[in-house]
Amino acid sequence: MSKYQTIRAIRAEIGRLNREIDIRIIRGVSYRRESLRHKILSSELAELVNGRSAGWFSRSFRFVSMFMF
Repeated sequence: MSKYQTIRAIRAEIGRLNREIDIRIIRGVSYRRESLRHKILSSELAELVNGRSAGWFSRSFRFVSMFMF
C-alpha cells in the first residue's frame, strides 16, 4: 500500500469513527474505545503527513493497542 493510499484509508477510518462517536454521544453510550482508536489513528496520520517521528511511549502504546482492539 502506498503512502497516499494509507493516508486515504486512515482518513476514511477516522471519518467512520467520528460518525460512530457522534451516534454514541447522542444515545448516551460510552465511546471510550472509539476515542482511543481515533487518537491512535490521528497520531499515525500526523506522523505520515508531517513526517514527524513518534516518541518511544507513543510507539509502544500503538504496539500494545494493536492487541486490544
